[in-house]
Amino acid sequence: MIISVVVFVKILTVLDLIQYVAMPLGPIMETMGLPVEFGLVWAAAMLVNIYSSLALIPSIILMVPTMTVEQMTILGLLILIAHSLILETKIAGQCGLSMTVQVVLRIAAAWTAGLLVHHTCQTFGFWQEPAVILFEAKAVSSSFLGWVWGECINLMQIFVIVCLVMMFNKIINALRISDAVGFVLSPVLRLLGISKQATNIVIVGLVLGILYGSGIIIQAAREGRISHSDTFSTMSLMSLAHALIEDTILLSLIGGSLWGLLGVRLVLAIVIGAVINGVYSRTHHSAQLQKGTA
Repeated sequence: MIISVVVFVKILTVLDLIQYVAMPLGPIMETMGLPVEFGLVWAAAMLVNIYSSLALIPSIILMVPTMTVEQMTILGLLILIAHSLILETKIAGQCGLSMTVQVVLRIAAAWTAGLLVHHTCQTFGFWQEPAVILFEAKAVSSSFLGWVWGECINLMQIFVIVCLVMMFNKIINALRISDAVGFVLSPVLRLLGISKQATNIVIVGLVLGILYGSGIIIQAAREGRISHSDTFSTMSLMSLAHALIEDTILLSLIGGSLWGLLGVRLVLAIVIGAVINGVYSRTHHSAQLQKGTA
């Protein structure tokens, strides 16, 4: 899938069509201070996965001026919050939730995060230094074979980096650092109205990933061990913030701030989770009152 995306972008580059394909997301990217061309990177992340967007960055970065830490942090947040939408919203659908609501929630949350970081950085003037991109394209060749060789090197860099990050994540889990993360987050999750039974599930999703957490949720929901309210709250929270360690480190390698990627994403997910829980509780309470009156 990643190779097909890279070939597609090469065809667009040769035909000088990049800006037209990225145009639908162009106005949104500009509101966050990003070049229009990066709309294609975010689109690849939303439609395919994180790795396809990473594979595009070396070639896209050659078309734009020097990127700042602020801009790459915003791009990283967009990818982290709204990626693999087809696959991951289908998982939400298996939990009995609206796929449309989940897609809108994630795209809106990503845009909100980008706007917040952009305006905050512009107001206070931080993260304006040039970003250091670890797998930036080293050279450009006009020949077809030269392009193939260059892309093979880029993909191999990404492969090695992803393997190292995954190994690091496994070491963290072996050292039970993930348990410490869960211990710190569990009181916050309970404040969001997530029950004790669902809290453990959310922690799995936050640390290991939405595929692990959703698998437990689907089974628990079918067995009636968690309520629909818990299912909605946990899936919404996990859709905005999952695989916090592995994915955050991976996206920091494109030049964004590690703490910006982690902190903004987690805080935004908690705030949105609190709003969702409040709205859901009021709606459910009103429905119960109307049912009782009837």
